[in-house]
Amino acid sequence: MIRKILVLSLWAPMLWAQGNVSSCYEFPRDAVEQIRQDVAYLASDELGGRKPGSDGDQLSREYIIGQFRNSGVEPYFKETYLQEFSVPNRVDRPNDGNYFRYKGDALPLDADYYPVIYSGNGSFKGETEYVSFGIESQKLDRDDLDDEDLKGAIAVMEISSPDGIHPHSKYKDWHDIAKRIRLLKTKGVQAVILVHTKGNANSPKSEFKSLESLGLPVIFVSDPKIAKKLRRSREVEGFVSLNAVEDVTYNVAGVINNGQRRTIIIGAHYDHLGFGGESSRYTGEEPMVHNGADDNASGVSGLLAMARFLAKTQDPTMRRFNYLLVAFSGEEMGLLGSKAFVERTATRQESWYYMFNMDMIGRMEDDRLAVNGMGTSPQWRDLVEPIECGLQFEFSESGVGPSDHTSFYYANIPALHFFTGTHPDYHKPSDDADKINVVGIYRVLSLMSSIIRNTPQGGDFVFSTTKVESTKAPKFSVTLGVMPDYLYSGNGMKIDGVSEGKPAAKAGLKAGDIVTQLGEVQVSDMQSYMQALAQFKKGDKATLLYQREGKVVKAQIQF
Repeated sequence: MIRKILVLSLWAPMLWAQGNVSSCYEFPRDAVEQIRQDVAYLASDELGGRKPGSDGDQLSREYIIGQFRNSGVEPYFKETYLQEFSVPNRVDRPNDGNYFRYKGDALPLDADYYPVIYSGNGSFKGETEYVSFGIESQKLDRDDLDDEDLKGAIAVMEISSPDGIHPHSKYKDWHDIAKRIRLLKTKGVQAVILVHTKGNANSPKSEFKSLESLGLPVIFVSDPKIAKKLRRSREVEGFVSLNAVEDVTYNVAGVINNGQRRTIIIGAHYDHLGFGGESSRYTGEEPMVHNGADDNASGVSGLLAMARFLAKTQDPTMRRFNYLLVAFSGEEMGLLGSKAFVERTATRQESWYYMFNMDMIGRMEDDRLAVNGMGTSPQWRDLVEPIECGLQFEFSESGVGPSDHTSFYYANIPALHFFTGTHPDYHKPSDDADKINVVGIYRVLSLMSSIIRNTPQGGDFVFSTTKVESTKAPKFSVTLGVMPDYLYSGNGMKIDGVSEGKPAAKAGLKAGDIVTQLGEVQVSDMQSYMQALAQFKKGDKATLLYQREGKVVKAQIQF
C-alpha cells in the first residue's frame, strides 16, 4: 500500500526537497467567467434544486459529463462516467396493510398508533408482557425482564428511562431504544409495543425515509389511555406492512491519466434539496425551489475548473500525478454517494494518494477559508502553511465532518475539506447564484493547485487518525433558531444568523453573540451545543448565557 497508517511521524526529509514552494500558484484567470457560467446553470430554476432521482438531478449529471468529455477527462468506469446507487425516498405504510387491534377493536393508524423505524414486516397475536423500561444490567442492579414470561410474548416497553432522558441520567447507556429492542428479541418476543406512560422522552418519529428494521414488528401506541392499559396483560393482534421506496441516482467520475503511480482525488457533491424537505430552513408555506448555489454548485464549478485545467496543462509539476475527479450525489442524505463510491472501488485504491473535497466554497468573506482535516496526515502542515495566497486560514484537525471527505477518511485516505462558511441563505431558497463570490472560488482553486505543486512525487503520504468526539450528532427535537459560525474556533458557539420568530430571536440574541451555556451544559463548541439542545423538548424553558462585545449576558429561552 502507498498509504500507511501513522504510528510515529517519521518520513525522509529528502522527499520534501521539491516541495515547500511558498508562492501562490496562479490558476488560469480565464477560469473565472466559466466558473460563473457553471454556477448559474447548476443553480438555475431549470434544475429544480437537483434532488436525487429528479429531472434536475439528471440534467446536472448530463452537464457535468459534458464538461468532463469536452475537457478530455476520460470515464473512470468501463466506458462510462456513471456509478449507479439508490437513495431512500420514503417509507409507505398503506392503511389496508396495517392494523392493530386491542380488545377486538382496530385502532386508527397514525391517530392512536403507528409503526416505527425499527420495525420489520409481519403479524403478531397474543398476550402482552409489560417490561417497564426493558433494562437488564448487573452494573445498575436492575432487571426488568423475566425470560420465561417473554418467550412468544408481545413486549410492552416504555420509551423513557427510570430517571428520564437527560445528559446526566444514571441510565444514559440505555436511552437507545434500538438497543433495548434487540435485547427483547434475544428473549424470544414476537413483537414490541412502545408506550410513554413514565418519565420524559420524545415520541418516536412517525414518518421516515428509510428503515432500520430489527427483524420484528415494532409499533408505538400514542393514545395515552390505551398505553396505560397495556401495562397489564392484554390480548392484542396486529400486522405491520412497510414498503421502502428508493430513487436511483449516480456518482459521476472521470480520470486524467498521466501515466503516474499516484492519484489525487478531487471531489464535490452536486445534489441539493429540491423543493425543501426535512433539511430545509425555509419556513414559508408554499414549496420553493432550493437552488443550492453555494451548496454545492460552488464546489462543482470548482471541480469542473480543476478538470479543465488539469486535463490540458503542460506544467510538469501538475503532471506528476493522475487525477480522479468525482461529483457525488446523495450527500445531503448522509454522504450516501461518497460512501458507495469508496466501498465499491476498494480494489482500485492502491494508487490513491490523498483527497480534496470542495463543499460550499462560494461565500468567501474577509479572505477567510476553513481547511478541515489537517490532522489526517502529519504532512499537511508542511504543504499548506508555507503557501502565500493571501488567505486567512481556519484549520481543524478532524477527518470527520458533514461532507464527503469523511468517507475517504474512514478508508484511511488523507483528506482536506475546503469551506468558506455558512450564511443566512444556507438550505434556503435564497441560496442563489447572484450571491456567489466567483473570485473566492478561483482563490480556493489557486490554493489547491499550490498544494499539489508542493506535494513531493516520491515517498509515501502518511495517513493519521484524528480525535473524533462523536461520529453521530446527538438527537434533539428543539431548535434555538440560529445559524452557527462554523469558521469560529474560539470557546463557545458563535451565532452567524438568527431566524425570526424562533426562541433565540424572541430572547434578543443576534449575529455575533457567542453562546457559552445552555441549561446546565457548558457550551465550548458545536458538539457541546448539540448535546445541550438534546436535553430539551418543546415547551421547556432554559437559561442561556452568551457573550456580546466582551460582556456576559443572561437570557431566558422557551422552546
